[in-house]
Amino acid sequence: HDRVKQLCKAGKWEEARNSASAAVEKSRALYEDDPESLDELSLSLELQGDFFRQYGDLEKARKSYFEALELLDSSDSHTEALARISASVAVVYETDRNTDEAITFYKRSIELFERMDPPSAIDIASLCNNLAYIYKSCGDFDTSETLYLKALEIYNEKLGSEDEETAAICNNIGALYLAAGCYDQAREMFVMALDARRKVFGETHLETAQAYANLAVALSHTGEETCAKEKFQSALKIYEDKVKEAPMDYATVSANFAEFLRSQNDERSAHQMEKRASKILKKVH
Repeated sequence: HDRVKQLCKAGKWEEARNSASAAVEKSRALYEDDPESLDELSLSLELQGDFFRQYGDLEKARKSYFEALELLDSSDSHTEALARISASVAVVYETDRNTDEAITFYKRSIELFERMDPPSAIDIASLCNNLAYIYKSCGDFDTSETLYLKALEIYNEKLGSEDEETAAICNNIGALYLAAGCYDQAREMFVMALDARRKVFGETHLETAQAYANLAVALSHTGEETCAKEKFQSALKIYEDKVKEAPMDYATVSANFAEFLRSQNDERSAHQMEKRASKILKKVH
C-alpha cells in the first residue's frame, strides 16, 4: 500500500500499476486456497481501484471497487471497508459526471458509517459535504443546506469552531446562501469562516484571502458598502503578495472588486483596479 502511494507520488505510474496488480494477483491466489484471507483480497482490490482512480482510468477503478464490494457485501463484519469503498465509488461516479449514481453511493456510504459503533462522525461530515455540493449543483438548495448543516454540527462538536474543516464548511454554506440570494445568512457564515481561517492560517494565508473576498461579496449585497470595500482590499493585499501561487483567484477577486466599484459609480477607481491587476498578472505570466 505504501509502496504504491510512494510510486504514484513520484510519478512512476507504470511501476505503481505493476505493484497494485501484483498485490491483487497474490491476494487472489491466497484467497483461493484460504477463504479466510478475504480482507487481504478486498484491500488489494481497493488499492488497485485507488490507483486507477488517481491515474484517471475510471472504468478500471470502478471494476476493482465493485469486485471488492461484492466480496464484502455478504458480511456484517466489514462495515467500515464497505463504507470506505462505497465512498470511493461515489467519487468515481462524481468525477464521471454521473450524478445519480454518485448520490446513491454517497448515501450508502453515509448510512454505513452511521451504522458503525460508534459512528464514524468525521467521515460522515466529509461525505455530507460532498453530497451537499452535488445537490447545490443540481439546484436543490434545501437538501444541500440540510447536509451542510449536518456536517457543520459534527465538525463543531468534534473539532471545534476554530478548525480548518469547520471553516471550510462555513465557507461552503455561505456560498450556498449567496447562490440562493440569502445574503444575510451568507454574511453570517462568511464571518464565521473568516474568523476561523484567521486563527487557523493567520492573516496572510490564501485561505484567509478567499474568506475576505467571499465576505466582501456578501457585504456588497447587504448594503454594507464601506465594509465590503475594506474586505476586498484586505483580500487583494494577500493575493498580490502571493499572486504567483493563485493568479486566477487574484484575477477573479480583482474583477469582482472592479464590478463593485462600478456599482458605487466609481468608474475611475474601477479602471485603476483593472489596470493594476492586468499589470501584475502580466508580470506573472
